[in-house]
Amino acid sequence: MDEARRPAQTAEQAFWSWLGFWAQLFLLGALAVIGAFFATADARPGDYLSGLLLSLAALALAFVRLKHQLDGGATEWGAFLLVDDMKNLAVAIPLFTVIGLAGLFIAHAWEQGAMHFAGLGLYVAGAAIVFLDIKRVYDRMDSDKL
Repeated sequence: MDEARRPAQTAEQAFWSWLGFWAQLFLLGALAVIGAFFATADARPGDYLSGLLLSLAALALAFVRLKHQLDGGATEWGAFLLVDDMKNLAVAIPLFTVIGLAGLFIAHAWEQGAMHFAGLGLYVAGAAIVFLDIKRVYDRMDSDKL
């Protein structure tokens, strides 16, 4: 079994790394609870669905993040969420473009309420990931040339 080799850390760096890991899990847990509260309140049209989706997405991301940490993967979010090469970029751009467009269609279908804002948020998240993926791939290509 191959073990990931990590550079040696001082006690202070190890503490902040440990604290950062648990802080992000706490934040994702808080988002899951907030989503559950919105889903149970169901005050306006779309609150149940958007709250449920927020809760499930936060829980899924927390479990994936925990697995990634226990497997010894890179700890920064950029390495976890973004692609590194052109082959994966060719898959990520159309995928997140479709996700962003789906967000626009969701926002258009619900003229107001939580689902409208959830659709707009999905569009912004998809567009941000596309641009950050492009930047990361080209930055890595430039650093390899040096």
